[in-house]
Amino acid sequence: MLMEIAEIAGYVRHREPEVQLMPSARREEELRARARELISDGRLPCSKHLRTWGGRGSNQPCALCGELITPDEVEYEIESLGPDSVRVFRFHFPCHDAWQHECSEQTSS
Repeated sequence: MLMEIAEIAGYVRHREPEVQLMPSARREEELRARARELISDGRLPCSKHLRTWGGRGSNQPCALCGELITPDEVEYEIESLGPDSVRVFRFHFPCHDAWQHECSEQTSS
């Protein structure tokens, strides 16, 4: 009987594993379009960063999408040298990915 309960518990626990779904292609394209817009307006840089950190969200807004990065999300914090100071940008993981992709597209063009 004990073995049957353990087998059932194992089945239930692993039947629907916790997974994080990747953003849809449409959402990814929206983020990349937004990144292109902010880069072209000069609101996001495509320069080399001084430092990059990753960690739990700090309830600060994302530099790309503007939504808060909550503590249950991954936050990338980027330090970039501005014209007269160091600037800090915070991103959600998919937003950081979209921004980096658009920066690489601009440098390869």
